[in-house]
Amino acid sequence: MSYWAKETLKGTTWSGLDWEQKGLSNDQYAIHEDAVAAGRSEERTAGLDKALELIDRLVAQRCAEQNGATWSSENWRPPSPAG
Repeated sequence: MSYWAKETLKGTTWSGLDWEQKGLSNDQYAIHEDAVAAGRSEERTAGLDKALELIDRLVAQRCAEQNGATWSSENWRPPSPAG
């Protein structure tokens, strides 16, 4: 999510993909959106480099709190057992 949030902040070509194309769950997308908003605010006051660092920290913290936040999408499926 950190990768996609930073791409969105930088406005790269791939940043316009939707959450499914990025492979995010609903909760991961919420974290992504919060990280982008925080990054934009930080960029205005401290510059792009600091904004990208903030995104990394925020995403890492939120993912740790939510155990990866992967269980919130009706489209997400757990991996098949090896067999």
